[in-house]
Amino acid sequence: MNPFLFLAAILGSALVLLPRSEASDFNYVEALQKSLYFYEAQQAGRLSPNNRVAWRADSCLEDGQDIGHDLAGGWFDAGDHWTANLTMGFAAMTLAWSAVESPEAWRRSGQMGVLLESLVHVNDYFLRCVLNPDCREPATELEVAIGCGGREGVEAPNVHSIWGPAETAHLLTRRPTFRLNRKVPGGDIPAAMAAAMAAAAMVIRDHGEILRKRPGFHDFQAGEFASRLLDRSAKLTEFALANAGPVLAPTLSTAQKEEISRRRRLALRADGKVVETGYRADPFDKIVAAASWLARAEASGLRGSEGRWFGVALGVYTNQYRLEENQDWWKDYGAGNFGKLAAFNLMRLHPEDPRFHEELQSYCTRFCGYRSTPGGLRLREWHAHEYGSLRHANNAATIALHYSDHVGNAPAIPGNTWWKEGRSNEALRELFRGVGRKQVDYALGENPYGRSYLVGFGRDPFNDVHHRGAFGAWAGFDHFIPGKADDRATSRHVLYGALVAGPDHNDVFLCGPKRRLWGPLPLGGDGFLYLFPGRQKAIPKDGYVWSAGDSPVQDVMDSQFNEVALDYNAGITASFAWLIEHGHGSGAPIPDTGFPPRTVRVPDDNLRRTDRELFLSGRRAGAASGGATWELRLHNRTRWPAKVVRRLTTELALPGDRPTQESMPRVEQDSTRGVKAVVELDRKKSPTRIRITFEGLLLHPGNAESATFGFRLIWPTASDVDAIAAGLPAGTEEVMIPGAEVSAMESIPSRP
Repeated sequence: MNPFLFLAAILGSALVLLPRSEASDFNYVEALQKSLYFYEAQQAGRLSPNNRVAWRADSCLEDGQDIGHDLAGGWFDAGDHWTANLTMGFAAMTLAWSAVESPEAWRRSGQMGVLLESLVHVNDYFLRCVLNPDCREPATELEVAIGCGGREGVEAPNVHSIWGPAETAHLLTRRPTFRLNRKVPGGDIPAAMAAAMAAAAMVIRDHGEILRKRPGFHDFQAGEFASRLLDRSAKLTEFALANAGPVLAPTLSTAQKEEISRRRRLALRADGKVVETGYRADPFDKIVAAASWLARAEASGLRGSEGRWFGVALGVYTNQYRLEENQDWWKDYGAGNFGKLAAFNLMRLHPEDPRFHEELQSYCTRFCGYRSTPGGLRLREWHAHEYGSLRHANNAATIALHYSDHVGNAPAIPGNTWWKEGRSNEALRELFRGVGRKQVDYALGENPYGRSYLVGFGRDPFNDVHHRGAFGAWAGFDHFIPGKADDRATSRHVLYGALVAGPDHNDVFLCGPKRRLWGPLPLGGDGFLYLFPGRQKAIPKDGYVWSAGDSPVQDVMDSQFNEVALDYNAGITASFAWLIEHGHGSGAPIPDTGFPPRTVRVPDDNLRRTDRELFLSGRRAGAASGGATWELRLHNRTRWPAKVVRRLTTELALPGDRPTQESMPRVEQDSTRGVKAVVELDRKKSPTRIRITFEGLLLHPGNAESATFGFRLIWPTASDVDAIAAGLPAGTEEVMIPGAEVSAMESIPSRP
């Protein structure tokens, strides 16, 4: 890009930082605490021992079995239920990096133990993704799993085919395992995993004594675990380097570039087919990141001091990395590109080398000059980065904040440094800190709405995010069809600490296709329009000036502005720790006894809105041959957490001695579902109870059909006295039968 055009663009936008107010002295410790809760809510497989999310349980325990391995674990990617090792690796690496750079913040805030448990959870999964770690030649023989489930490369029903809890995802979607090997090579995800594992090894090794104080970890061998992580990280990096493929050089033809890009998306599916998969990226920035982390581990004494990995990192950095232009300012830090953290690591290893400072200074300076929304949010891509705007701004901001600690001692950079605009290194430090912190504070409430985009934190937070588990669904997509379920537009659970995707470049947070329209503009042509609540007509997006009279709208089905994800939280979490380390903010974490707060449930008798989890409903259906008939339904709306019920009983209490064994009611049901019903009379209890046991059920809150089981109960005489006495309804409208006791005798999963 022409530097004068770039400078003109900056000056022409008249960017200024909004003044800070006293009210913006946020409690970054509480924000850090809640962000870690979000990562606990994302846990796949067996939950970690001290998981605090009451509405989560073990899930997707069969992952990896299609290739003969146990790959249940890791973190779910976003508001859906698949394990994507690229974004998972980015988030895990960024959190571990934060603890390496700001250890006292994590210790003083009391969050180091929680972080370590999360890092162990995700890295234990990464260890198992290295399918044959004892192979003789990792570069040519290693087999690497890169995720389970997803959308691309998955036959229907895929991850987006359901709207339900994670605990039922394995029953309703296909979750094939994807992997890489010498025949289907790739360097991106193996290197991303390697970077995360090496970074985590440093934290776990240095702070393992904190983890051993937590329940379930008293015998945890931090040194042994860290050594295994470094061993696998080294093997993955060797594999990635050998299998990254050709460089995507600018001089190649369009056809050559497209073919290289296509090959970088390939993976081996469990059924043996080679398919294109989602969430793939370029490899060389991640290889430098992985090798630089291994080099830092060497420098800290975890692997000796031979310095091999710095040489590997520098070799790729000066060749393939730069040939693919990863050093350029427009290669933002994020799940798609680890380059700026790789450069940061190399700078930390050799702070006297101007090459690394040049990349970081150029990036951070330009970040501070990105076009700003009126409220102060910096976006490089004015339109494209509206998708997850707070993610883009805060992942860049955390590089600026962390590098600000080192720019003051940077060596002179040779050549033309016009982008510094004559600023001294000390002036750059203050610039990076001011703009970087502004992005954090914008998310926490220093924005035009004065509301927090961090769920469950601060003033009037936007809590109803696009997240299947937090929504607390039991009827699938029927929740959004009027009259089909509870017609609910809000989340039942609070996904504390999740960073909402964020507003657009006008600072407008308006979600949903009914609010953001495409159509004719008043002055001609087509374009985007806003339809705000209270306005009769849609108004053009271009030229709109934010107004307090135009209320924001949050829509749980909007995945562009209302999504949450692993990589969304990564950078801002690291920034919380940096700000704490530097003495910013005020307040303390919420005591364990008060966080998370206990949920208030409403177990009323309204069929649509009740918080009852297992219950019976029914209506009188009239007389049938041999007696009076009721149509009944068992409901599984378990949400604390969701459970799959395979054996269930329901009991109806009877006054006096009715009925006799000879006059017991009988059950009729759809025989095709393979459910066995046993009716018993229990006189040991007072009053006497009729107990109906259903065996062979598959009752779960994955969707409206799977959450209910219907049957007919026929009393053997035409008289309905016994049935009414038992609490069955006298009317023909379906109602809850609150007197019926329903309990699960066999259910999965359960809390550990």
